[in-house]
Amino acid sequence: MLEVIGELILKHAQKIGIDAVEAFLQKKSLKRIVMNKGTIKNVSEHDLSGFAVRSIIDKRMGFVSSNSSSNIEATVELSLQNAKSSIQNVSRDFVDSKSITHVKNIRDNNLRDITLDEISDKLITMLESIESSKPILNIAGSVLVETEERLVANSQGLWKREVGTRLLVELETAIQIDDFIGVGISNECSRALDKNWPDLFNSAIKSAYSQQGKKKLSLVKPKAIVFSSEAIAQILAFSLIPSFYSTNESAHCESTQKRNFTKDIELIDDPTIPGALNTFGFDDEGHPTKPRTIISKGKCKRLLGMSFACSDEFQKAKYQGNCFRVASVSNESRSYSYPPVVSASNLIMKSYVPVKDNILGYLSDGIYVKQITGAQDANYFSGDFNLTVTEGYEIRNGEITNPILPCFCSGNIYKILDDPSLILGCNSKQVPITVTPLNIFTPELLTSRITIAV
Repeated sequence: MLEVIGELILKHAQKIGIDAVEAFLQKKSLKRIVMNKGTIKNVSEHDLSGFAVRSIIDKRMGFVSSNSSSNIEATVELSLQNAKSSIQNVSRDFVDSKSITHVKNIRDNNLRDITLDEISDKLITMLESIESSKPILNIAGSVLVETEERLVANSQGLWKREVGTRLLVELETAIQIDDFIGVGISNECSRALDKNWPDLFNSAIKSAYSQQGKKKLSLVKPKAIVFSSEAIAQILAFSLIPSFYSTNESAHCESTQKRNFTKDIELIDDPTIPGALNTFGFDDEGHPTKPRTIISKGKCKRLLGMSFACSDEFQKAKYQGNCFRVASVSNESRSYSYPPVVSASNLIMKSYVPVKDNILGYLSDGIYVKQITGAQDANYFSGDFNLTVTEGYEIRNGEITNPILPCFCSGNIYKILDDPSLILGCNSKQVPITVTPLNIFTPELLTSRITIAV
C-alpha cells in the first residue's frame, strides 16, 4: 500500500512540473492491553498512517504532511504552492539510495505477528500464577506492541523501506502488609519478543517488598548520591538534552556551546544501534542517519539541527542532526501527522574511564536513588532541577541498606557533568522516556554535587 501511494506522489509531481520531489510514508499498527486490580481492563488495536511530500521548484522548498490517503494529489499540489511562495533556498540534491544507513535487528516477526488474544492469554496466565497468599493490593500497567512501516522515495530514484517492531511494558505492583503499603515498578522495552515476562511481574513485586521499614534519612550530610539508570535518564531528558537542539528560536545555543564538561564523559546521538528503540536508516527528512558526537573531551562538539529544513546559517555551522516527526506529549509520537523537528534518537552517555562493576564500592556512605518524580519541571536553559525521591536507599560501606522515606534533592546538570570526581557505572541500560520521543542509554552515576532535603 505504501509503495502505491509513493508511486502516485512521484507521478503527480512529475505531471504538474515539480523540479524534484521526495515522499515519506508511514503506517503503524498498535496493540495495547491495560491492566488494573490484577485483571485486564481494556484491549485495543488500531492503525495510524500518513505521508508527507517535500517539493523543490526553482531551488525553493515546500513541505506538506497528511494523514489521509484520499487527498494525495491535493497534498502534492499544496507542497508545490508552498515551494513557490517559500523564502527557503535549497542548494543541494536529495540523497540517493547508496547513502541510506543499513540498520540491524529492528524487526522481530514473532512480535509483529503476535495477536491480542495471545498477549492476553500470556498476561492472564501470569496474573493467575501469582499466589493468592501474597499480600498483593494491586497490579496495574500496560503492554504496547507496535509495528511501524516506513518508506522514503524521491525523484532521484531512491526507494527505501523499513519495518520495525517495539514492545513497551510498564507494570506497577502495590502490596500491603499491616500498615505498610509498598509500590514497585518494572519496565521493559525491546524490538523483540525475547523477554521472560514473569520476571517483570516478579521484579515489580520484589521492588515493592524491598521498601518495607522505610525510615527517615539518618545521614546528616551524605557524601554522594548514586542515581540509577532510570533516574539519571529522566534528569538528562529534561534538564540537558533539549539544550543541544538548534532551531531558529534557540536563544540558548551559544551558551550551551561554551559550557565545560568533565573530560571523562562522552555524549552521542546514535540512531544506528542494532536493536535499539529509535534505530532508523533514515530520518523523517529522508536524510541518512548516523552517530553524532555531542560532548567529547570536555566540550560541546556540535548541536543537533535540521538537515534540509534549516537556514543557510545552520547549514554552514554543520548542525544537521537526526530529525523526526514528534509530538511533545505522546509516547506514540513518531507519526507523519506532525512535521519533522529536531529530536535526539538513541542518546548515549558513557565514560572514557574504566570503572568497577559495583559503582557503590566507591562510596562509604550516601544515597541510592532508584525512582524519582519531577524531572519534567527542570529548566534546561540553566540546568537546574528539583526532584522528589520516591524510592531510595541509604548506602553504608559500599552496600545498599535500609529504604528511606521520600525526600527531596536538587542540583544542576551542568555542574554535575563538570565534576572531576564524577563516576559512571560500566553497564548501560536502555531507558525510554515516557511522553517524549527520547530513548537514553546510560549507566548509573555517582555525584557529590547534589543537595538533599528531608
